[in-house]
Amino acid sequence: METKILSNATHKCVLVIDNAQPTGIVANIASVLSMTLGCRVSNIVSHDVYDKQGERHLGITQLPIPILGASQEKIKELRNYFHSLEIEDLVLVDFSTIAQQSRTYDEYEREMYSANEDDLHYVGIGICAEKKAINKATGSLSLIR
Repeated sequence: METKILSNATHKCVLVIDNAQPTGIVANIASVLSMTLGCRVSNIVSHDVYDKQGERHLGITQLPIPILGASQEKIKELRNYFHSLEIEDLVLVDFSTIAQQSRTYDEYEREMYSANEDDLHYVGIGICAEKKAINKATGSLSLIR
């Protein structure tokens, strides 16, 4: 599994989720995307901290990760846009309706293997890249409600 180390000063992460999804589904999509970003960006989670009594609290993300809302069409457009840039330090994870409907990872893998890109409908993406690129592409999107 390939991982990236991204600079907190020059990079950021965002989630863009289908704003037509119910709140519980949005939370699920956000957690799946965040877990994958956490695995693929090796320095996104910082070190553990300790409270006054010496109790350890596991490290959390050191980057804010806004959750933005968009249509499925806009999500697909963003995914295609970022892939077209061929940015070396891009980390992009997508979550399709196939992923949403699959009960196991094996089922997901089988369904994806037989799917054409044009037929995929994305309900969420997570993006980590240079701030400029993310701001340019997502600056007009609002936080999901």
